[in-house]
Amino acid sequence: MLKTILLDLDDTLLDNQMESFLPAYFQRLGQYMSDTLSPDGFIRELVVGSQKMLENTDPRVTLEKAFADYFYPALDLNAGEVEAQIYSFYKQVFPSLKAVTGMRPSARPVVESLIDQGFEVVVATNPLFPKVAIEERLRWANLAPEEIPFTLITSYEICHFTKPQPAYYAEILGQLGRKPHEVVMVGNDPGLDLDPARSLSMRVYHLSNDPSDGYPGGSLDDMLGWIEQKVNVPDPDEIRTAQAVSARFRGHAGALATLVRELTNDEWKRRPAPGEWAPVEIVCHLRDVEVEVNRPRLAAFSAAERPHLTALDTDAWADDRDYISQSGPEALSDFLEARVALLQELEILTEAEWNRPALHSLLGPTSLLEVMGIATDHDLLHLAQIRSTLLKTN
Repeated sequence: MLKTILLDLDDTLLDNQMESFLPAYFQRLGQYMSDTLSPDGFIRELVVGSQKMLENTDPRVTLEKAFADYFYPALDLNAGEVEAQIYSFYKQVFPSLKAVTGMRPSARPVVESLIDQGFEVVVATNPLFPKVAIEERLRWANLAPEEIPFTLITSYEICHFTKPQPAYYAEILGQLGRKPHEVVMVGNDPGLDLDPARSLSMRVYHLSNDPSDGYPGGSLDDMLGWIEQKVNVPDPDEIRTAQAVSARFRGHAGALATLVRELTNDEWKRRPAPGEWAPVEIVCHLRDVEVEVNRPRLAAFSAAERPHLTALDTDAWADDRDYISQSGPEALSDFLEARVALLQELEILTEAEWNRPALHSLLGPTSLLEVMGIATDHDLLHLAQIRSTLLKTN
């Protein structure tokens, strides 16, 4: 059942052609920063820093950090001072770029209709800008975040991946605790918006007067009718592929890091109700499953032609190992290190290796692809649990 609508921003909710917008943006930003350094050097390193974000695949590194780790050392700048100056640009000068864009009159009524129908609405823009810049562009679209209760707005502070990486979409699903068939992605660019989302078995809608072959599409108003038709349609089957499984592993790790990154010690250990897990217990559980189940199972496929896999009662570990007394940040760090190691091992597998057979004590005949796919489902189950826990306790 559809629960969440992801909406691209530029040329979806807002008329904004990047071939016009970016030169104007670079010119004004370079001019604003000219007292600090030469515009040409500044813009050159800004472009390279943006490329570093596009290339990032590490769930331990936010896009903001990927940019900053390159940009400020490259220009020999004090990050704190320059960040403050750039923030001032976004508040004082960036709003003038509204003139390069155009409002779409149907955008706000469509978004409000979706929210009124009970859908979660996410602004799924390529997160190459800070939140302050994306929120300003939403104001140009008559969708001020102060007025519209978006469930999530992707930005470089909270994302680890960019379009067209499927991991970008998997990270959104992870932050929301949503299964792919519960979400539809609406966008104007098949290569950036639709293809990677569909690779994860998400539904997609091409915002275009001439939709690409194989994609449903039309105007924003048409999209409302299409969604109404899809609400009661049986959920499509999820297609498991090696690419999708790896993307979900990667995106889920980034989502977990974002969900818990600002928790205080008290919030880490706060249970929503007696008998339910606190965030620290959930993260410790994910860490130990990664270290003692997922990676050993991958190793078993390499060690034996048709390994026999046994089911484990991992839920009992929460009490047996006294998760509630452990450090949440340390558990998160250990989980992320183990997840990166798992991803490195998965990345070198051939198609034949992904399809290696095994016998599972509960599943019966299975394969590495199915076992790893089930592991990503386990991730998502606990990401949804964390999200629910935080909504209940905060």
